[in-house]
Amino acid sequence: MHRRKLILFISTILIIFIAVFFNVLATDEENNIKAAGANIKIISENVENIYVAGARVNIEGKAQQDIWAAGALVDIDIETNGNLYAASSHLNVSGKVTGNARLAGAELTVDAVIGKKLNAAAASIEISKNSLLPNDTSLAAALIEFNGTAKDNLSLYADQVIFLGRTSGSVTIEGRHVQLGDSAHIEGNLTIRSSEEAVISPNAKVVGKLTKSSLEDSEYFKQDENESDSRAFFLILSMSVFILGLILVMFARGFVEQSITMLRTHPGRSILWGLIVFIGIPIFIIVTIVTIIGIPIGVATLLLLPFLFIIGIATAALTVSDWMLNKKAKYKKTGQRLFLLAVGVIILVIIGFIPFLGELLLTLAMLLGLGAATVTLGNRVREDSL
Repeated sequence: MHRRKLILFISTILIIFIAVFFNVLATDEENNIKAAGANIKIISENVENIYVAGARVNIEGKAQQDIWAAGALVDIDIETNGNLYAASSHLNVSGKVTGNARLAGAELTVDAVIGKKLNAAAASIEISKNSLLPNDTSLAAALIEFNGTAKDNLSLYADQVIFLGRTSGSVTIEGRHVQLGDSAHIEGNLTIRSSEEAVISPNAKVVGKLTKSSLEDSEYFKQDENESDSRAFFLILSMSVFILGLILVMFARGFVEQSITMLRTHPGRSILWGLIVFIGIPIFIIVTIVTIIGIPIGVATLLLLPFLFIIGIATAALTVSDWMLNKKAKYKKTGQRLFLLAVGVIILVIIGFIPFLGELLLTLAMLLGLGAATVTLGNRVREDSL
């Protein structure tokens, strides 16, 4: 797949969503739905715009204009005359979108009619048989299973592409493994670039010209793969940090504010404790798993490690943006704090893209945030025990 296009697309989704979401939180328009929380369910009766963020998001009904949604689990079943912008680890979209749809996530399922343009990026994408997609649809993923119907200029970029649908125009498929099933029907030209021989069923129909070539002819292989992998990793990490940070701001606000204060006022102490936790936990895991009794504790701690590291980065992101945009350390409302979280995440992603120094600086930020969060947690435990 074209990783630069994927990176640019996800970055655009994140930045636009953040800007608009903060603007909505700062306004109070009667005919808009605005919500943030752990479990959000929206049943719309033809409102103008919907702006939602949370751990679990469910949106149903009708809207006159645009829909913006982000969360860990997002289900959307709606008819709108506007556009749809959504990012989630698990994203399901059904209904009808008259305008454009721009979607990003880990697992994406589309069972919808899209009017103008669809761009989607995910680890896996499934397009259902009932889906009707517009001209210039572009999908990028590790796995794409296409069962729907598309118009002209359909582009699929993936490690594995399974095409079982129909198009009324041209199709471009790039991937390591490409398969056209019995129900595949392409009215226009078909261009396949693959590293393995494409598997095309005898019952598949291609009305136009079929062109096959090596995947090395794709722009994808003209890029530096290590650089692209690194950028993709930072972008996936940024989405995880933003979602976890959002949950912390909504449900552990006191902890967040104290962690920010700790990091701003005691950076040396924070990085010291960050190093202690960073080095100490792996040692603890090794010590516990050598005994049968300690194996469950060691495994549980090992599974907890990624979560702790993301908390550290989220704390650093919140503190960096607070230091830059809140010099006087004034108390911020929830919407303003979410905006600062988003700004901090973007800053850390940009830092992560710096050649050679990016990973080092991001690790330093993680240690600072992890240390500040650890000290804050310890202080709160002591306070509760008094």
